[in-house]
Amino acid sequence: MSVFDEVISNSLVRLGLTDPDGEQVVKALIDAAVDEGLLPNEHKDEAVQAVLKREHSASTALPEGIALPHGRTECVDDIVCMIGIHPQGVAFGAPDGLPTRIFVLLLVPAKIGCRHIHFLANLSRRLMERTVCDSILEAKTREAVLQAVLCCPFDGVCG
Repeated sequence: MSVFDEVISNSLVRLGLTDPDGEQVVKALIDAAVDEGLLPNEHKDEAVQAVLKREHSASTALPEGIALPHGRTECVDDIVCMIGIHPQGVAFGAPDGLPTRIFVLLLVPAKIGCRHIHFLANLSRRLMERTVCDSILEAKTREAVLQAVLCCPFDGVCG
């Protein structure tokens, strides 16, 4: 199993988010990571600040309702991935002005180097496939979301 597949397979997924703005979505996903034991509670604020600091330097929102907020922090030892689906969408600074509905939030270890860049590139390439996003938005379960992300329509391989 590739690093990408492993990180996605271990991802936290939250369907049906209703938070009023993107910053609240980030906080809700990190709260969920704490609740699931993916992040110690004492590092919650540090994780939120790392992501929001990165977000304020340049939006990670992409066209078509996708955002990849992420931040480097010493509070994790490996990439932690949280996927949130906000059916109505919220403003998150997308270049096309559309509301963001799919959030893939990453906490990246400070000492990981640039390995997360390859992860983000792989993820971005998958999310640019309309069928992948449609499948994610239609998903009713965590497993369906993960399968949609792991399936690679551009090369015919599913993870």
